[in-house]
Amino acid sequence: MNINEVKSKIAKLLRLQTSNNAGEAANAAAFVEKLCVKYNVSSTDCKDYDPEKDEVVEFKFGKAYQKANIPEQNLIHGVVKYFNGQTIITHANPDDYYCNKRIMKIIASKGNQIQIELYLEYLIETMNKLADEAKKSGGFGTGISTYKTNWKKGFSMKIANRLLAMKNEQKRKGRPEMNEPALVVLNRNSSEQKATLAFMDEKYPRRKSSRRRSTSGVGYADGRSKAESVGLHKQTGESQRTLALTGS
Repeated sequence: MNINEVKSKIAKLLRLQTSNNAGEAANAAAFVEKLCVKYNVSSTDCKDYDPEKDEVVEFKFGKAYQKANIPEQNLIHGVVKYFNGQTIITHANPDDYYCNKRIMKIIASKGNQIQIELYLEYLIETMNKLADEAKKSGGFGTGISTYKTNWKKGFSMKIANRLLAMKNEQKRKGRPEMNEPALVVLNRNSSEQKATLAFMDEKYPRRKSSRRRSTSGVGYADGRSKAESVGLHKQTGESQRTLALTGS
């Protein structure tokens, strides 16, 4: 199979193995990694893998925009951080003085690129589907025009926080599903983060930092509540419940 066929197969398996439970959507990151290793599309499947030697690449995700899609950007930032990458927003066409569109770019190791793309596509699809269902439910506030956008903001922020909590848990306990002890996880994280940050510093030395704002509103709490669901590790064949993940 070529790379596109592999990606298509992994995407299909991901959707077959996981549900619309928000907890399972967050936990699907581990399943994506396992599938990428199984189909040999990630460099981390090699015992001699050295994160410091893995090529760092820059790639776009999503379309150029004038008005930012905050929920999608929340998910992108959370997933990229989970996979030890960096995000940056740049002019969509720096050579066109009159172009006022921007685009989000991802900087990550080449070994993590496919995992980031597959997982983001799945999460965004899940978020949009659940938001549509919430809007159609007829519950409190669903008639307000901004309900669905606020719902997505709450959902995306909580999913990003769940991913951060999962990553912190891996630092303490390792990743049993990948047969990786905590020390291996820590060393890989450190090496990949160092490499992506060095790439960022070299290419964008004069970048400005900004805080991501996600204001609340009617629907925000509903989306956040949905994303707080604690699912089973269905993707990895475990029956143990995940830890209750907290954070804001």
